[in-house]
Amino acid sequence: MTKTTVVPFDAEEWVEENPGVRAQAREDAGDRWAIVEYAAGASRPDWCDVAHHIYVISGEIEYDLKSGGKVVARAGQGLFLGTDDEHRGANRSSAPARLVVIDLGAH
Repeated sequence: MTKTTVVPFDAEEWVEENPGVRAQAREDAGDRWAIVEYAAGASRPDWCDVAHHIYVISGEIEYDLKSGGKVVARAGQGLFLGTDDEHRGANRSSAPARLVVIDLGAH
């Protein structure tokens, strides 16, 4: 962001990005800010190479790394996914997961 501002997520409609994955998203200065919800058992099928700052509001999210590793974050935790290893998110738990995601230079 280039100036002090509020990100009005509440003004955005929910958009289904994949089955069971929806987001309220807004772009500013080339970064995408989003509230993302993964339903229980939902996952993204495609690999991503965009860097993300993530904060888990509720639930648990797991990111598979193309190199073969994985990282798990739970409510109250944050994580950074870099561009050095492609990744894709999955909620393998029995409860929904809600995240704040900032995609750096995504568009």
